[in-house]
Amino acid sequence: MDGVVAIVALVVFIGVWWWLVKQMRKSGRGFLVRHVLGCAAGWMASLLVAGVAVSMGIIEAKPQKAVQSEQPAKPAIKYTIVKDDFREGRPRKVEVMLTHRLTDSELADLSKAIRDDSDAKAEKTFIGFRVEGQTYTSFWANVSFEPEYKSNLIGLSHSDYQTLIALDLSDYTEQVGSWLRDGALGHVMVLYKKDGNYFMDSLFASGGRSTKGYAAKLMPEGGLRLEIPNNKFGEYYILQKDGSLEGWGESGMYLNLRPLRAI
Repeated sequence: MDGVVAIVALVVFIGVWWWLVKQMRKSGRGFLVRHVLGCAAGWMASLLVAGVAVSMGIIEAKPQKAVQSEQPAKPAIKYTIVKDDFREGRPRKVEVMLTHRLTDSELADLSKAIRDDSDAKAEKTFIGFRVEGQTYTSFWANVSFEPEYKSNLIGLSHSDYQTLIALDLSDYTEQVGSWLRDGALGHVMVLYKKDGNYFMDSLFASGGRSTKGYAAKLMPEGGLRLEIPNNKFGEYYILQKDGSLEGWGESGMYLNLRPLRAI
């Protein structure tokens, strides 16, 4: 049916064009003028035919395709602004709590969004990021706009963290416990027994490994004190009954790690 309507429209176009050219020839109009006007009139008449066909349901108008965005919407990053301090003439300082570690591009995108989502017109903006559950007190990452974007990663990167928590520890047949230390030199700590003695391996995302032997002593309250032989710095670990590992020194407890995996 669409083809029939197209042929009718073409016939009308040619008919109106030729009829109008003949009429204007009698009136003495020039060749170019009468053919231009005849073409325009024929075109309008053919459009009128098509419009009537659509309105009567003889042919259906083609729906316009929805324009798809070139880039899909980025997933939202969950975060909480803990502190946002700005005074006129001073840099803006923001502290943010994240639910998980971000990739470099995610950190850049979120930092720019936080910088822009404010009425403060600060020339410089400093943002400190922490991650829920981190065991060290410093920021996981620092970002500054002075005014160009700069980032400084202090804790474990997103990729290194994923590598460490996915480590296969099944080779430790006499494993006592494992913990993730997620600071600047983050690594997994594995305590195990071998030939009746205690050892601790430090496993790094790069594949590196270091091993230390420990003398063990049972504490009156039930914990296990672990100390390297010939300890010159006075530091030691206490493995509590709930599986947590505490680091102690002259200034008191400096470390408290929850078990990485249940044994």
